[in-house]
Amino acid sequence: MDFVERGFNRFCRQNGATEAKKIWVGDLRIADTLFELTEQERNQIEAGAEESIPRLFLIADYEAAASIPIGATLAQLEVEHHLLPAAFYRIFTTNLYKWMRVYEYIDAQEHAETWMEDLNDEELETSVYRQVDQEIPDCIKKYSKALRYNKARVLLETIRTRTALARQLVHLVLELDARGQGHEHAWPGRLKEQDVPGIGDWLMDAESSRPGCLITWYENDAINACFDEEAQYMGENGPCLPNVVLPIRLDQPGTLDRQVRKMLDHAGAMLRSLASASKVVEIVRELYDEYLRKHRLEPGLPPEPGASGVRDE
Repeated sequence: MDFVERGFNRFCRQNGATEAKKIWVGDLRIADTLFELTEQERNQIEAGAEESIPRLFLIADYEAAASIPIGATLAQLEVEHHLLPAAFYRIFTTNLYKWMRVYEYIDAQEHAETWMEDLNDEELETSVYRQVDQEIPDCIKKYSKALRYNKARVLLETIRTRTALARQLVHLVLELDARGQGHEHAWPGRLKEQDVPGIGDWLMDAESSRPGCLITWYENDAINACFDEEAQYMGENGPCLPNVVLPIRLDQPGTLDRQVRKMLDHAGAMLRSLASASKVVEIVRELYDEYLRKHRLEPGLPPEPGASGVRDE
């Protein structure tokens, strides 16, 4: 495994891992087990193993959710064209979903709906849950549902933007989209019993994956509040699922080359995509910081990483 790990780490660096790490806090690795083992359990397995390892796994996980306060960026794009913010948001989030769980306003809406059922009218009046819907920008609320992926992509490919900033954002998000073409999210839930014996029970006991990013309109908004509430209990009732899992069946030598090529293709596309996405997030954060300076506001970032796991400053 040490030889495999060294080779894979070199592959990751060649495909943009250094650039991706500027924003995304996580781990992409090849492991010989999907389930977490204690040191004693692993020693027992290795001591009693008479046959070679039957399978390997490509596993991706995130230790913290990268903060993406996108509201100021959408406002800038809306100056260019009334549909541009929704198109940009659609392509950006669609591609991030290929590689991670994304926490955004839709997740906050689901969280808010669940908890509002237990509140009376007076509590609802002052509740942050109502603010989730109220804070959605009009450029998203009006056009997001109608502007699906294909229409959004065509708009980005054909629009003539006036500012260098808008051109750069459109170029980067289209680059992100191109690098993820042909790939789908390799959720652990897609694994079958014949791929991983015992996977059914493991999936039943595990919790949802930890988000790789938190997309808010502005830091400390209602989305952030809902995320903070959920983050307090993540992993409390069981291990959180990895964000990505691809098995490699070593006991099927006839298809091994094809499996390895598929795994490396997926890992390479993921790293190159996240490298492009990192550039987008850097611009988004710069625009947000500019918005704060213009309005003479202080960044709403905690001095130390909190339960929400948002970006450090």
